[in-house]
Amino acid sequence: MGVRLNAILVVCITTLGLAGCELTEQPVNKSNPQAEQAGKVTTPQGDSLPNPKPRPKTDPMYAPAETVIGWHAKSCGGFQVAASKTVYIGAKELQNYFDFSCKNNVLAPEKVLTQLLKLDQAYYWPDDIKQYLWLQKQQIKQQINAKEQQQALNNKMQETLSSLAAIEQQLLLREETKEQ
Repeated sequence: MGVRLNAILVVCITTLGLAGCELTEQPVNKSNPQAEQAGKVTTPQGDSLPNPKPRPKTDPMYAPAETVIGWHAKSCGGFQVAASKTVYIGAKELQNYFDFSCKNNVLAPEKVLTQLLKLDQAYYWPDDIKQYLWLQKQQIKQQINAKEQQQALNNKMQETLSSLAAIEQQLLLREETKEQ
């Protein structure tokens, strides 16, 4: 019983809401000149309404994923990309990032990651480019982690070498004291 009542209530509210859109318009009476004036829309050119053609709504044109990957491969060397006269949104930024990335990926991965994060936030990239940038982030993060692990290993090795040198020094001192 409660379900039926709810369904009837929803139908009534929806009907009233839709009908309310029509009810809120003020009816124009021929006997009321003020209401007739309020109902008319006038323009500076007279009583005719402007009818401009609506602007065509086009999606922003981003480069396809194949092109973006080609730019990356070209920046890192050895790959030729077919020349295109099409202007894509964010193309210059992507190409600048790829140039920077290929030159600094090993030496300064933190800076490359910072630039990649800025680039990622700069545009509403399509999903395929978003995924490619995400893969780039993961690769750079792995590189940063590997670099940190290598540094930790080097520090531990230096520590071990220092300890070995100290032990060797102590052994040499013992031998000298035994000889005397």
